[in-house]
Amino acid sequence: MSEVTWTWLLFLMELIGIGGNYLVGNKRWQGHLILALHSFPWVVYSLLFEKPGFIAMWLLWQSVYWRNLFKWRNIVTGK
Repeated sequence: MSEVTWTWLLFLMELIGIGGNYLVGNKRWQGHLILALHSFPWVVYSLLFEKPGFIAMWLLWQSVYWRNLFKWRNIVTGK
């Protein structure tokens, strides 16, 4: 797959991320799960095209998404 095709795929994945942000804005913890999972293609892209900065960015955002997922889930479900 070419780098141009990958950029369009990543763009489409970001549209899914907008849906996750919509859920987060409506105080739904599931939005954080969508955000954490939707960004997986960035790691594949980073490895294929040797872009280590994107891997670092992905790890940073993953830490935010998963922390928020567990924090919000515990608040919403009372666990």
